[in-house]
Parts: sequence; C-alpha cells; structure tokens
Amino acid sequence: MKPIAVVGSVNVDLVSYLDRWPEVGETVAVRETNSSLGGKGANQAVASARLGADVTLVGAVGRDGFAQDARSQLGQSGVSSRLIEVPSVSTGLAFIDVGPDGDNMIRLSSGANQSVSSAHVTLHSEVIRNSGILLLQNEIGLSASLEAARIAREAGSFVIMDPAPAPDPAWKHATFGLFDVLTPNAHEAGILLGAQPTTLSDGEQAAKSLQKRGLRGAIVTMGDIGVAWSFDDRQGSLPALKVKSVDTVAAGDCFNGALAASLSEGEMMSNAIAFALRAASIATTRKGASISLPTRSDLDTFHVPEFA
Repeated sequence: MKPIAVVGSVNVDLVSYLDRWPEVGETVAVRETNSSLGGKGANQAVASARLGADVTLVGAVGRDGFAQDARSQLGQSGVSSRLIEVPSVSTGLAFIDVGPDGDNMIRLSSGANQSVSSAHVTLHSEVIRNSGILLLQNEIGLSASLEAARIAREAGSFVIMDPAPAPDPAWKHATFGLFDVLTPNAHEAGILLGAQPTTLSDGEQAAKSLQKRGLRGAIVTMGDIGVAWSFDDRQGSLPALKVKSVDTVAAGDCFNGALAASLSEGEMMSNAIAFALRAASIATTRKGASISLPTRSDLDTFHVPEFA
C-alpha cells in the first residue's frame, strides 16, 4: 500500500438541521445542531484513514480551542498531522445548514487555512515526496497546492485535485496539466467548462473535455445521478446507489478519500471509482462531516436498502 499525503484545509463544522429552508429575512428554529471536524483536507484524510490507508495531513490551524479539538479528532481517526499554528487568526470554521432532503448550504470562514503557503508546503516536502498519492482541494491558496503538486510529480506520485470550491477566477489552461486527475462535481464542472452536465452521458463528455486540458483524466461526481469519468483512453459511468440520504456534507470528500485509498492498494481506476461511489453513498446516510465517513467494515457489510 502506498502512503497518501493530503495538503489542505482543516475546519470545525457547526451544522444545523432544518425542517425547511427559510425565506430571505425569515427566522426559523433548527431541529438539531452539532459540531465536528471538517474541512475538505481533513475530511479526505479521515476518509482514507478509516479505509485503512496510511495518511498524513499538511495544513494549518489557529491557536485556539478549535485547533485542539481538530488535532484530537484527526489523531483518533488514525491521521498523522503536520499542522502549523497561526496565532493571529482562528481555526477555519464552516457554518452548514442541512435541509429536509439532506442537501446543504455552507458558509465558510477560512481562518488559518489561508495561511498555508508554498513555503509551508516545502517544509513538509519529505512527507509529500514519500507519498504515492497526493490529495488536494481548493480550500487553501492555489500557490500552496501547486507547490505540493510540483513536489509530488517530481517524485513520481499521483496527484488528485478536487476543484472545490470552484476556482474564481478560473484557472489558466496550463494549471490543469499540473495534476493527474480532476474530480469536480457537476456544478464545478459546469463552471470550468461553461455548461453543467445533467446526465451521465453529459458527465462523460464533460470529463473528456476536462481531460483534454492536460490531465490524465477527470471524474465528475453527479450526486444522486451517479459518476462519470474519462481516464487515459477509457471512459465510463456508474449510476448512483439508491440510498436514503440524510446529509450530503462531505460526500465528495469521502469519494476522493476512498478513491485515493483504493488506488493506493493498486486497484485500477474503474474499480477505485466504484469503491469510492459506494463509500460516498454510505456517508450520505449519516449526519455530519468526518463523523459520517465509513470504515472498511462498513463497506463490507453495506447493502442497498430494500426500499431502493
């Protein structure tokens, strides 16, 4: 099994569950509120670790109680962390509202995540260089992600970038070629390409169009529709598993972490995608971000419910 490095964000998520979405200016009571470890970097790292991978996370936190909580939860999940403490800002926070159908809206306070620099990444270049797979997302500065990608590619590692949140301004064409695989959801693919895919066939075409920007491949996750991909000289798609979704927070992060875990074991891409789809489906049946992420045992015993 190849080690996995994750360079990215660490947040504490404050999640509220709503019986209905409020109108603008309206105050509504929430059904339930909780807090847990979050941030796309942390979520991806925990997802991989819970599936048995050897994972190290490089990121930043503030010097506050949230940071202590984040470190503790990462350690309990089996993630080795390399986190700088930034005294002048808070640990990243995400304010998440989950609607009655499990969909969500997220307001993000980046905090210390914006302090992750290319110089910080270079300090941990050995971790990245010794990994077989590098996971990235767009919740830290692009310069830091590109430096991590450069180090990984020079060492022969496989680089996966989840372009979430969607880049604004849009990346230059040459940026795409610094990654091996891009994993946008349908909305993000639409922003990158100018047209959002709405069917699996559209998704395959979108993945192929992204691949032509210098990538080995692209995987477009499409929520309750499924997933489509184009990698090397092969394209394909899989329909979503029909599960009872209660919370889609971190489902995309789960997909990426599971994808990396499967690839780290030497699986071919199509098998890794199927594995990741199954893991992400389980995550949507549970509340929360990192706390919703499945273990290998969960995947082994999971059956699609009869109502599906």
